[in-house]
Amino acid sequence: MSAFGVVKIVLLGDYAAGKTTLKRSFMGLHLDEVYLSTLGVDLASYHFVDETFDLEYQIWDLGGQPEFKTIRVQQYKGTEGGLLVFNKSRIETFEHLKDWLEELSSSISNRIPVFLIGNKSDLLSPEENLEFDRKAEKFIDDNQLTYSEIDLKGYFATCALTGENVREAFLALGKEIIKIKSDRMLI
Repeated sequence: MSAFGVVKIVLLGDYAAGKTTLKRSFMGLHLDEVYLSTLGVDLASYHFVDETFDLEYQIWDLGGQPEFKTIRVQQYKGTEGGLLVFNKSRIETFEHLKDWLEELSSSISNRIPVFLIGNKSDLLSPEENLEFDRKAEKFIDDNQLTYSEIDLKGYFATCALTGENVREAFLALGKEIIKIKSDRMLI
């Protein structure tokens, strides 16, 4: 097991994409039945230990409303990875993904891993989910080399309410960050 201390990750995407519920699900916290928008930034820490690594996630849950952009761009400094979240039941949240990548890319100075998260899978039929999953994979393929500061690593279809693929997404991001930190230690 390797201990890598604290890593700063951001959850970004449009409001009501399910970022806060994803975070709370990963942390094993009670999931609120009433929706409250994140105003600005909500910061949480979660210590994760398993047989392969020991990591303290510093999770920056960024409000997705346009009026919080000036606050968000100040919070990206020092970010080591991100989960870019869209709500599968609201197509416009998928259509705004490039805007989020541009905002993040222009606000950081080191190349970081980012996973695309298609959340709220429970609200769609299996066929609709499959269609979105294909769109998400195509989005990654089409944009992999577009942003010099962002390494799009993959895609997870999640349901924060049931926990489907939530832990897997956070762990995949943590492992990518550890890989980068390990490589830097070898240099």
